[in-house]
Amino acid sequence: MLPATPTSAGPHDGHALEFRNARLFTGEGFTEPSSLHVVDGIITEPGSAAAGRAEVVDLDGRYLMPGFIESHAHPGMLGISLMELDLRPAAAPSVQAIVAAVDGAVRTAAPGEWVRGSGWEETFLAEGRGPTREDLDAVSGDVPVVLTRTCRHMLVANTAALRASGIDEDVADPPGGRFVRDEAGRMTGLVQEKAMDHIAAPAYADEDWDEAFSRAQDAFISWGVTTAHDMSTLAPHLRYYSRAGQAGQLRIRFRPWLWALSQAGMEGVLDHALGAGIASGLGDDRMRIQGMKFMLDGSVGGRTAAVSCAFEGTEDTGLLYIEDETLLHQLRRAVRGGLRLAVHGIGERALDQALGALGALDTPEEREFLTTMRNRIEHCALPLPAHLDALAEWNLIASSSVAFVYHLGDSYLRVLGPERVKRAYPHRSFLDHGIVAPGNSDAPVVNGNPWEGIYAATTRTTSSGVVLDREQNITLAEAIRAYTRDAAYGSFEEDRLGTLTSGAHADLQVLDRDPFALEPTDLLTLAPVAVYSAGTRVDPADTRIDG
Repeated sequence: MLPATPTSAGPHDGHALEFRNARLFTGEGFTEPSSLHVVDGIITEPGSAAAGRAEVVDLDGRYLMPGFIESHAHPGMLGISLMELDLRPAAAPSVQAIVAAVDGAVRTAAPGEWVRGSGWEETFLAEGRGPTREDLDAVSGDVPVVLTRTCRHMLVANTAALRASGIDEDVADPPGGRFVRDEAGRMTGLVQEKAMDHIAAPAYADEDWDEAFSRAQDAFISWGVTTAHDMSTLAPHLRYYSRAGQAGQLRIRFRPWLWALSQAGMEGVLDHALGAGIASGLGDDRMRIQGMKFMLDGSVGGRTAAVSCAFEGTEDTGLLYIEDETLLHQLRRAVRGGLRLAVHGIGERALDQALGALGALDTPEEREFLTTMRNRIEHCALPLPAHLDALAEWNLIASSSVAFVYHLGDSYLRVLGPERVKRAYPHRSFLDHGIVAPGNSDAPVVNGNPWEGIYAATTRTTSSGVVLDREQNITLAEAIRAYTRDAAYGSFEEDRLGTLTSGAHADLQVLDRDPFALEPTDLLTLAPVAVYSAGTRVDPADTRIDG
């Protein structure tokens, strides 16, 4: 059992730690047992006066490495998902099981309460299809029910939810969205992309977000994640960060990207941010604003990503959210406001649109911003050679959701086919082009344990054991770097995060097994035995951390 360091230790009180008999991560492996010194939450060289008074933590040969950095997640959404019906395949493996869960929730729902759940994925359901409005209506009566697919790009609503939202059979599909209908023209209850803006579910209260972010931090800590990029930061989330920061309740570091435009049922904050003068870099070491997030297309498994060739067995090529001219205008506004750019692009057509708009930033000031501010393409799922060339030329980051290969690879194989799926999240190509490509889970879209993404990047193997290809594998050291140093590069913090070098934050995790000595499948069960943030031991359900 590792001793806990006192949670009252602050970053400026001369508190010192020595991790003794620790095998230290070098970037390529682990050293023989050695020591790591920490003073005031910062890794330091041995020999300082404070280090001489250090509290000793004897790791007894365990493995010490930087805490992981989740480069693309949705912490608020993750926490909310832990508060509603869990419809992930392990919890609800069939439509019948989903309906049973809804039935139970409806029976205990308070008057006026909506029943909400998330995580279903039709590929893994026994019936080979997702739930429908008809399924839900059979058990829900007048209680509104909304169940979000794992990708968060679509949901299924019952008749009561549609009625409460003012939606009837005559509603038209909005640009960039779709109310799916059956062969008879009747709505199935499946609501895709920008059509979700029309679902009038009650907003969550601030106390809901407080609980959600606390639960999300519990999850991140359990996975060894000590910094998380929040890719859908809304106004209530900013209020949470302010409250929690003042109360010392940010147990990990957050790097928020503000949700730019009103899409996918979430209200954009670009106008508010520009009006308030919020720019990239605002904040402190615990929470620092990164920039603006723009959505362009949907998801692969849900067949709403804007692909260049139709999904298998269909004539559907997905959806684009926004017109080219509108996108360029909004990107320019963000750049003028000093806000870095993160542009969601999954399908080839979305990548065309994203890179076309970025390439049209043509004033000298815009070109400098484009090439020096480490702007990002989110997911970057199916890049073609021309896309890779542009990413490299403009120093863009490919924020790769490589964990999808493991969790959603079977779904991708079904809708893309065996040849096209080989190009999904091509980490070897990213590295060969000199493109920095941090890995991520997009949690709660899939489980947020970085070791699952590392397994995917090194083996290209799905959860069912199917190997998608043998060309895009990267090494274990390269994959760990994608969740540490490369992810830190994404916030200009590669000297402060994701490393054990002197001067870096002591955001650490302790392992009891050497990842480099394990069989690849054993990576899936790897978990930290201790996690430190700013040199202070943190555990799930802790409430305060300074530093």
